[in-house]
Amino acid sequence: MPSPWTLTQMAIATGCPRDNIAANWPLVYQALESQGIADRPVHIAALATIGVETGSFLPIPEHASGDAYEGRADLGNTQPGDGRRYKGRGLIQITGRANYRTYGNLLGVDLEGNPDLALDPNIASQIFAVYFTDHRIRWLAAPAPLMNCAELARAGEWRGVRVAVNGGENGLARFMQIVNALQ
Repeated sequence: MPSPWTLTQMAIATGCPRDNIAANWPLVYQALESQGIADRPVHIAALATIGVETGSFLPIPEHASGDAYEGRADLGNTQPGDGRRYKGRGLIQITGRANYRTYGNLLGVDLEGNPDLALDPNIASQIFAVYFTDHRIRWLAAPAPLMNCAELARAGEWRGVRVAVNGGENGLARFMQIVNALQ
Protein backbone atom coordinates (compact mmCIF):
# COMPACT_ATOMS: atom_id res chain seq x y z
CA MET A 1 0.00 0.00 0.00
CA PRO A 2 2.37 2.73 -1.16
CA SER A 3 1.22 6.10 0.12
CA PRO A 4 2.93 9.38 0.88
CA TRP A 5 0.97 9.50 4.16
CA THR A 6 0.95 7.30 7.21
CA LEU A 7 -2.32 5.81 8.44
CA THR A 8 -2.26 8.32 11.29
CA GLN A 9 -1.84 11.24 8.86
CA MET A 10 -4.74 9.94 6.75
CA ALA A 11 -6.89 9.58 9.87
CA ILE A 12 -6.12 13.11 11.00
CA ALA A 13 -6.74 14.59 7.54
CA THR A 14 -10.04 12.75 6.96
CA GLY A 15 -11.28 12.68 10.54
CA CYS A 16 -11.95 8.95 10.11
CA PRO A 17 -10.88 6.20 12.53
CA ARG A 18 -7.36 4.94 11.85
CA ASP A 19 -8.46 1.29 12.16
CA ASN A 20 -11.09 1.79 9.45
CA ILE A 21 -8.51 3.32 7.14
CA ALA A 22 -6.10 0.47 7.92
CA ALA A 23 -8.78 -2.05 6.96
CA ASN A 24 -10.15 -0.32 3.86
CA TRP A 25 -7.42 1.84 2.29
CA PRO A 26 -5.51 -1.21 0.95
CA LEU A 27 -8.70 -2.33 -0.83
CA VAL A 28 -9.31 1.14 -2.24
CA TYR A 29 -5.66 1.45 -3.28
CA GLN A 30 -5.75 -1.94 -5.02
CA ALA A 31 -8.98 -1.03 -6.82
CA LEU A 32 -7.54 2.32 -7.96
CA GLU A 33 -4.40 0.54 -9.12
CA SER A 34 -6.45 -2.00 -11.10
CA GLN A 35 -8.07 0.96 -12.92
CA GLY A 36 -4.65 2.54 -13.60
CA ILE A 37 -5.37 5.60 -11.48
CA ALA A 38 -3.30 5.02 -8.32
CA ASP A 39 -1.41 8.32 -8.32
CA ARG A 40 -1.10 11.08 -5.72
CA PRO A 41 -3.86 13.44 -7.01
CA VAL A 42 -6.31 10.55 -7.24
CA HIS A 43 -5.32 9.37 -3.75
CA ILE A 44 -6.10 12.85 -2.44
CA ALA A 45 -9.46 12.89 -4.23
CA ALA A 46 -10.27 9.37 -3.03
CA LEU A 47 -9.42 10.06 0.61
CA ALA A 48 -11.35 13.35 0.57
CA THR A 49 -14.34 11.79 -1.17
CA ILE A 50 -14.56 8.83 1.19
CA GLY A 51 -14.02 11.08 4.19
CA VAL A 52 -16.97 13.25 3.15
CA GLU A 53 -19.25 10.53 1.80
CA THR A 54 -18.94 8.15 4.77
CA GLY A 55 -17.41 10.10 7.64
CA SER A 56 -15.98 6.78 8.83
CA PHE A 57 -13.98 5.21 5.97
CA LEU A 58 -16.40 2.29 6.04
CA PRO A 59 -18.92 1.39 3.34
CA ILE A 60 -22.21 2.63 4.78
CA PRO A 61 -25.86 2.87 3.80
CA GLU A 62 -27.17 6.39 3.30
CA HIS A 63 -28.64 7.76 6.51
CA ALA A 64 -31.82 8.99 4.77
CA SER A 65 -34.62 6.53 4.02
CA GLY A 66 -34.35 6.81 0.25
CA ASP A 67 -37.92 8.09 -0.08
CA ALA A 68 -36.61 11.20 -1.84
CA TYR A 69 -35.49 8.94 -4.72
CA GLU A 70 -38.86 7.24 -5.17
CA GLY A 71 -40.13 7.55 -8.74
CA ARG A 72 -36.92 9.22 -9.96
CA ALA A 73 -36.78 7.94 -13.52
CA ASP A 74 -33.43 9.74 -13.99
CA LEU A 75 -32.01 7.25 -11.46
CA GLY A 76 -33.84 4.30 -13.01
CA ASN A 77 -36.22 4.10 -10.06
CA THR A 78 -39.33 3.07 -11.96
CA GLN A 79 -40.86 0.47 -9.65
CA PRO A 80 -42.59 1.09 -6.31
CA GLY A 81 -40.06 0.83 -3.48
CA ASP A 82 -37.02 1.55 -5.67
CA GLY A 83 -36.20 4.73 -3.73
CA ARG A 84 -35.60 2.84 -0.48
CA ARG A 85 -34.17 -0.27 -2.15
CA TYR A 86 -31.60 1.67 -4.19
CA LYS A 87 -30.67 4.45 -1.77
CA GLY A 88 -27.00 5.35 -1.43
CA ARG A 89 -24.56 2.69 -0.27
CA GLY A 90 -20.86 2.06 -0.16
CA LEU A 91 -17.87 4.37 -0.12
CA ILE A 92 -19.23 6.64 -2.85
CA GLN A 93 -22.95 6.22 -2.15
CA ILE A 94 -24.17 4.95 -5.51
CA THR A 95 -27.87 5.70 -5.78
CA GLY A 96 -30.66 4.47 -8.02
CA ARG A 97 -31.54 1.23 -9.75
CA ALA A 98 -29.74 2.32 -12.94
CA ASN A 99 -26.45 2.87 -11.10
CA TYR A 100 -26.71 -0.43 -9.23
CA ARG A 101 -27.33 -2.17 -12.56
CA THR A 102 -24.53 -0.30 -14.36
CA TYR A 103 -21.83 -0.79 -11.75
CA GLY A 104 -22.95 -4.34 -11.05
CA ASN A 105 -22.61 -5.16 -14.75
CA LEU A 106 -19.19 -3.49 -14.94
CA LEU A 107 -17.99 -5.56 -11.98
CA GLY A 108 -19.84 -8.79 -12.78
CA VAL A 109 -21.80 -8.59 -9.51
CA ASP A 110 -25.60 -8.61 -9.13
CA LEU A 111 -25.90 -5.28 -7.32
CA GLU A 112 -29.36 -4.71 -8.75
CA GLY A 113 -30.62 -8.00 -7.29
CA ASN A 114 -28.73 -7.54 -4.02
CA PRO A 115 -27.99 -3.84 -3.38
CA ASP A 116 -26.45 -4.57 0.03
CA LEU A 117 -23.45 -6.09 -1.77
CA ALA A 118 -22.36 -2.44 -2.21
CA LEU A 119 -21.63 -2.51 1.54
CA ASP A 120 -18.99 -5.23 1.18
CA PRO A 121 -15.63 -3.43 1.57
CA ASN A 122 -14.03 -5.15 -1.43
CA ILE A 123 -16.99 -4.53 -3.74
CA ALA A 124 -17.43 -0.97 -2.42
CA SER A 125 -13.77 -0.26 -3.22
CA GLN A 126 -14.17 -1.62 -6.74
CA ILE A 127 -17.33 0.43 -7.31
CA PHE A 128 -15.45 3.49 -6.08
CA ALA A 129 -12.53 3.02 -8.48
CA VAL A 130 -14.73 2.20 -11.47
CA TYR A 131 -16.89 5.26 -10.72
CA PHE A 132 -13.73 7.42 -10.65
CA THR A 133 -12.87 6.24 -14.19
CA ASP A 134 -16.34 5.66 -15.67
CA HIS A 135 -18.41 8.66 -14.55
CA ARG A 136 -17.71 11.76 -16.63
CA ILE A 137 -18.91 15.35 -16.48
CA ARG A 138 -18.28 18.38 -18.65
CA TRP A 139 -16.50 20.54 -16.12
CA LEU A 140 -15.13 23.18 -18.44
CA ALA A 141 -17.14 25.00 -21.09
CA ALA A 142 -17.81 23.18 -24.34
CA PRO A 143 -16.09 22.13 -26.49
CA ALA A 144 -13.91 20.94 -23.60
CA PRO A 145 -14.10 17.16 -23.24
CA LEU A 146 -15.95 15.26 -20.57
CA MET A 147 -13.65 14.45 -17.64
CA ASN A 148 -13.75 11.68 -15.07
CA CYS A 149 -12.91 12.10 -11.38
CA ALA A 150 -9.30 10.97 -11.86
CA GLU A 151 -8.74 13.47 -14.67
CA LEU A 152 -10.34 16.25 -12.63
CA ALA A 153 -8.07 15.43 -9.67
CA ARG A 154 -4.97 15.39 -11.85
CA ALA A 155 -5.98 18.82 -13.22
CA GLY A 156 -6.40 20.15 -9.66
CA GLU A 157 -10.11 20.69 -10.31
CA TRP A 158 -11.09 19.67 -6.78
CA ARG A 159 -14.52 21.32 -6.90
CA GLY A 160 -15.14 19.38 -10.11
CA VAL A 161 -14.36 16.10 -8.35
CA ARG A 162 -16.92 16.93 -5.68
CA VAL A 163 -19.55 17.92 -8.24
CA ALA A 164 -18.88 14.75 -10.25
CA VAL A 165 -19.44 12.62 -7.15
CA ASN A 166 -22.23 14.55 -5.46
CA GLY A 167 -24.00 16.23 -8.36
CA GLY A 168 -23.53 19.51 -6.50
CA GLU A 169 -21.37 21.12 -3.87
CA ASN A 170 -22.77 19.42 -0.78
CA GLY A 171 -19.81 18.68 1.49
CA LEU A 172 -17.42 20.84 -0.56
CA ALA A 173 -16.01 22.75 2.42
CA ARG A 174 -15.12 19.51 4.27
CA PHE A 175 -13.79 17.99 1.03
CA MET A 176 -11.47 20.98 0.54
CA GLN A 177 -10.27 20.78 4.16
CA ILE A 178 -9.19 17.20 3.55
CA VAL A 179 -7.62 18.04 0.18
CA ASN A 180 -5.63 20.90 1.74
CA ALA A 181 -4.49 18.72 4.65
CA LEU A 182 -3.20 16.06 2.24
CA GLN A 183 -1.48 18.46 -0.17
